[in-house]
Amino acid sequence: MSNKIKVDLGKNSYNISLIEGFKNSVVKFASSTKSQCMLITQKEILNLYKDEINELSNLPNVNIFLIDQGENAKSFESISLIVNEMAKKHFDRSSLVFAVGGGVVGDVAGFASSIFMRGIKYIQYPTTLLAMVDSAIGGKTGINLKDGKNLVGRIYQPIAVEIDTNFLSTLPDRELQAALAEVIKYGFIYDREFFDYLVVNSIKIENKDIDVLQKIIIQCCEIKSGIVSEDENENELRMILNFGHTVGHALESFTNYKNLLHGEAIFYGMKCALYLSNKFGNLSNDEYDISTQLLSKFKLPKLDIDNRETFINFVKNDKKFREKKIRFILLDEIGKSRMSEDITFDQIKESLSVL
Repeated sequence: MSNKIKVDLGKNSYNISLIEGFKNSVVKFASSTKSQCMLITQKEILNLYKDEINELSNLPNVNIFLIDQGENAKSFESISLIVNEMAKKHFDRSSLVFAVGGGVVGDVAGFASSIFMRGIKYIQYPTTLLAMVDSAIGGKTGINLKDGKNLVGRIYQPIAVEIDTNFLSTLPDRELQAALAEVIKYGFIYDREFFDYLVVNSIKIENKDIDVLQKIIIQCCEIKSGIVSEDENENELRMILNFGHTVGHALESFTNYKNLLHGEAIFYGMKCALYLSNKFGNLSNDEYDISTQLLSKFKLPKLDIDNRETFINFVKNDKKFREKKIRFILLDEIGKSRMSEDITFDQIKESLSVL
């Protein structure tokens, strides 16, 4: 099992690497250019890794920029502040951006990089398990609007994804559990053997066994890099990565990005997707039971969907909604998924009964 995985995208190819110590990696990249660079992160990460980030701030061409915590940071305001700071500090086409954080930091930093001077290079340093296995890979960047999540953005690939698993030692238990939604998703949509591995090793995962976590990260990266390499722009195959995300993203928007972590919303979304796969698709009762038994092990915040029409309006803002039809990802069996245009909004409403 290699600690380096190639995302094969022709001229946009890059490596996902497991590294020891993000500071040395940032120093290496920063020293490769004489232009100004920006390390984008958040106060919480700065406080946890103050010594390392302070050392990096002492480099002559590294500027530290903090964005707010949470999904509210994914806004036009954040992007405007970043690019204006870049202009003020005379960034140029050889400047680099270092995204040190979870999915929010990666989305914001990547989007800012994609539009400044029509595109400068950036490197992802994911600090959460969820970012390590999913959001840091594949080049999806973006911000939220009031009416939906990630409605403004670009697919803009980093030049490298550098994964320092030491970040996991400070990851709160709730965030680790939430990240497992994206991990389990890979087993559901693509790899039954991986799904079975997660079931067998669930206790070790809960106890943050680093060997098991590293194996999981590498396996997820290999699966996602393979899918992205075949379908960079999400024309069809890559859409299976959205299993659970149609309802999940709508839940995040419906709750105004409060109370639910992204992974927790995806757990709920997968419960609905499994229900629809079983009742209106080909997923057998036995496979449905096995799937829901695994998901039932995770404690999730309570939900109150008090207005289903408002909720469905958020579903209609999903990027997979085309020509008045929703492209919904269903399972035929554990490890095999497909896109369907036959699921109706009434059926999605019905699936909310399992939450």
